[in-house]
Amino acid sequence: MNGPHTTFEAWLAHCFNHPVSDPAWHCDIDAPMCEPSPANAVEYLTRLFTKPLTFVGHFSDEQLNQGLWYLVSPSSSDTMFCLVDASVPEASRIACVKAMKRLYTELFASRCSDITSNGITHTGSVSALNSVCYMWWDILPIHGRPEQPDRAQFDEAILIVLEDTLSISSQACQESALHGLGHWALYYPTRVQAVIRKYLATSYVSPLLRNYAIAAEAGNVQ
Repeated sequence: MNGPHTTFEAWLAHCFNHPVSDPAWHCDIDAPMCEPSPANAVEYLTRLFTKPLTFVGHFSDEQLNQGLWYLVSPSSSDTMFCLVDASVPEASRIACVKAMKRLYTELFASRCSDITSNGITHTGSVSALNSVCYMWWDILPIHGRPEQPDRAQFDEAILIVLEDTLSISSQACQESALHGLGHWALYYPTRVQAVIRKYLATSYVSPLLRNYAIAAEAGNVQ
């Protein structure tokens, strides 16, 4: 199943169609591989992010969390490096980044528990998806490159997705965006400060997220 000609359907099955386990299946040193070409990976990710419920909505929250961790974490796969692969047209890679907004609006906002994750212990039932939602921009192996002019449009696309996600009516999604902005404050402090201060001026910021936003503005997130 490994190789540039892996179909979209086979790729989805490889990523998500596994029993939930601890440790996850992809932590096994002998875990099967499925690495499409960089161009195919960008195409597949864009399709998945654009219509997540259509393509993987039938999987449980636990399976989705496990599969998305596999996709986004460089300790599990090299998939996300396709986003900075110069062999793939920049327009395609930027379109993939922009599609992440749909992942938030269609999947995370509807299936994550409407709670925050940072430093909070919850006694009730919490969706397994909150884990990868909260950590998305932390484990994504993409970092800002303000010193590289050819990365300006790509980096701006990520910053726009982060800003737009703050407007989603979901504490989990807003916290995830703040988490990401906290990391990107290292690269674009002025831009991040403006985004977070605009967010803090809105009427829907919860007290917990207000404190986290202030920390994110200073790049003080974990």
